[in-house]
Amino acid sequence: MMPINVMVFVGCMTIGLIIFAMTRSQWSDELTRLNKHTKRMSDKNAENAEVSIFVTQKVGYLGKVLSQAGMEAKYDQMRMNWIVSAVGGIVLGAAICMFSMPELVILGGILGGLIGAGGFVFYLQGLAKGRQDKMTEQLPQSLETMVSSLRAGSPIMEAFKVLAETAPDPIKSEFKRGLVSLQLGKPFRDVMGEMADRIRTPDFKLLTQAIFISQDVGGNLADVVAVIAEAIRERFKLRDFLNALTAQGKATAMFIGCLPYGITLMTYLATPGYIVPFLNHPIARIVMIALVLWEALGFWILMKLTTFEV
Repeated sequence: MMPINVMVFVGCMTIGLIIFAMTRSQWSDELTRLNKHTKRMSDKNAENAEVSIFVTQKVGYLGKVLSQAGMEAKYDQMRMNWIVSAVGGIVLGAAICMFSMPELVILGGILGGLIGAGGFVFYLQGLAKGRQDKMTEQLPQSLETMVSSLRAGSPIMEAFKVLAETAPDPIKSEFKRGLVSLQLGKPFRDVMGEMADRIRTPDFKLLTQAIFISQDVGGNLADVVAVIAEAIRERFKLRDFLNALTAQGKATAMFIGCLPYGITLMTYLATPGYIVPFLNHPIARIVMIALVLWEALGFWILMKLTTFEV
């Protein structure tokens, strides 16, 4: 015979499932409509977020970096990721110091937070720089397309439309964004100013000034744009020539910058007795961290000395 408590449990479960099924069938239509409405509202909010970036550009350091990286629509998500990276760095740095150097828990948490937040910003800056480099390489061809459109008698708006349809990514997305902003009623000068902020290259700023002057006093804009495109190509040749001349200096700077770290690592692997007593002392650990940061600063200075902006 089945025990009475098991029978009661099975009975309660059965009654509960029956009630749940009846309730679900009663409200299933309402739940379905509610889910569909929630989905429509989320899609509408997403569309509004996409449109809002054409009307207003985010301000602040994070907004500028995201706009240069083409990720301004993900501002809220990236801001949350930035906070999570900083908090995760604090927790990780404090945990590492807690198990290895308990007296430096606070310092480890601070450094971990700085590394987490700075690392995430450095990652975004890398994305932005890669995108900026691609747009800089694509700018001469895009300007030649604009010259052809202007010489055919098209206004500047039509030239933007041609570039928004035929130019390669990522510069295509910038001209498309500018075109949509103009269609939404934004002033032309504001649109060009925001494009100059996102396409951070002197050549595009020169193009912006040329368009403004042409609108104010007139002139052959097609010839001016053609001269700008030719100047960009000549600058690319000079940049490649300087990179070839400074390649040896960059390699030397990289070798000198990495040499102290390599020597310390090889010494630790070959004879740990020389390094371990030094690392076991609390003051020596602080000195070691300061030396690493100081050496990193020197390495950055050496790389800057061998890098020329053209």
